[in-house]
Amino acid sequence: MTLKPSTAILVVILLALVVGSVGFLGSRVPVEAGEIARAGATAQETGQASVDRLNAVLDALIQNAASGQVRDAAVEGGIAGMLRTLDPHSRFFPPDEFRELREQQSGTYSGLGITVSNRFGRITIVAPPFPGAPAEKAGLRVGDVISHVNGDPIEGLEMTDVVSLLKGPRGTPVDIRVVRPGIPEPLDIRIVRDEISSFTISNAFLIEDDIAYVKIDNFSGTTSDELRDALDRLGPDRISGLILDLRGNPGGLMQEAIEVSEIFLEDGQRILETRGRYPGTEHSYRADGRTTHEYPLVVVINRQSASASEIVSGAIQDHDRGLVIGETSFGKGLVQSVFALDEGAGLALTTQKWYTPSGRLIQRDYSEISEFDYYNGDVVIEPSADDIYYSDLGRVVYGGGGITPDEIVRAPELNDVESRLTGNFAFFTFAAQYSAGGLDAPEDLVISDTILGEFLAHTTDRGIDLTASELERNRDFVAARLRYEIVYNRFGVSEAARVLIDDDPQIQRAIDLMPESGALARRARQTDVN
Repeated sequence: MTLKPSTAILVVILLALVVGSVGFLGSRVPVEAGEIARAGATAQETGQASVDRLNAVLDALIQNAASGQVRDAAVEGGIAGMLRTLDPHSRFFPPDEFRELREQQSGTYSGLGITVSNRFGRITIVAPPFPGAPAEKAGLRVGDVISHVNGDPIEGLEMTDVVSLLKGPRGTPVDIRVVRPGIPEPLDIRIVRDEISSFTISNAFLIEDDIAYVKIDNFSGTTSDELRDALDRLGPDRISGLILDLRGNPGGLMQEAIEVSEIFLEDGQRILETRGRYPGTEHSYRADGRTTHEYPLVVVINRQSASASEIVSGAIQDHDRGLVIGETSFGKGLVQSVFALDEGAGLALTTQKWYTPSGRLIQRDYSEISEFDYYNGDVVIEPSADDIYYSDLGRVVYGGGGITPDEIVRAPELNDVESRLTGNFAFFTFAAQYSAGGLDAPEDLVISDTILGEFLAHTTDRGIDLTASELERNRDFVAARLRYEIVYNRFGVSEAARVLIDDDPQIQRAIDLMPESGALARRARQTDVN
């Protein structure tokens, strides 16, 4: 037996793409026609020989393997293995995953408008429903546990399977059973699905001295518009400085990173350059239009800031538009093009590298480590002499493995007690059961000795090891986290985020650096370096 035609074609397509395709997320960057022709011919010759070898191996597997039906698993495993030999970011997407990827890119989907997570084996709503979404109209809230969907129990199902059950065409109903803390009987609710806009900016508000704080969680098709709207709502004439929080932001659409950068950069300033495999594939992206947002800017990053986050951080840093603080970012300087394949599948293939305005390649080396360590390891590569570059004003900036901040400000590490309570979701489960009735505003909530005593009893009931003396030694941390979770439940994510600002050393340092950032930007505007 040989590869079925669609599979054989897929293998040839993959091999051809490795050789000749360029672009980002379906876009195309022109290359010289002769190079394309030569690349295509080489791919066809190499592809046929490779398909012949794959056919021979697949025949042997089908006829002799002890595991029985192996063809589809072998083909998908072969595709995954082939892509892993290229880089950690090229990936094949089965139809369900590819559909989800497209939804993430567009920023819209059809469903209920809730965020769920697996907490203690139960599918739990962990954030307030999106404003105006079907879930909000139905009265769902943080802490609700979904036990059944359309009459069937979902215990033991994978999270992706549960999400697939909750999503569906606009206008179609879904029946869910909800177990709510403090309510003895489950609630059976029918909700009609609708189109949902999944926002990428979770927090935008003013803190002391009218400094704006904006948290971007990822980059989708709506991010730059969301940022413009958020800054307009806060009042451009009122803002005295901006903290752009990109911590934990894994990236997303390159075009949105470009448009976010344009909001702050001068007309014509380079944002990044992409370079493909063949001559003529270089493309420089520059800011289009003069910014009107000239207030001081501090960008906060950490180890989980990657890709599009690093594009923005690198452009701001190289042009001295603001200061970058926090911890060295992830280090992803590769560009993926996304291709739709037959039967709803898709492919994200690395086709280019991108460079910051100063010429830095910030891609972290992945040649000597496993894929697991690449994504999960904590090793930060120290820049070498070969990784030194210079900003517009001549400040030293580094390449070679992420964006190195202008000032390193590390997040505090949790001690044993804090890790134990956080890891067991003790604050979340207490807040889900705690009644915050009577609060008219978040500032009305004071974590009293009575509340702390109730929390200690709650940990005992849950079997979490916590003594009264441990609670007292960690009183400030516990009180801040309890206040955050309770305010989150009652008033929403934006009000809750304010609770942690005072105890966040990275944000507090960003506030302190506003005058220095403003002085740097003023000096940069006097230069004419693009």
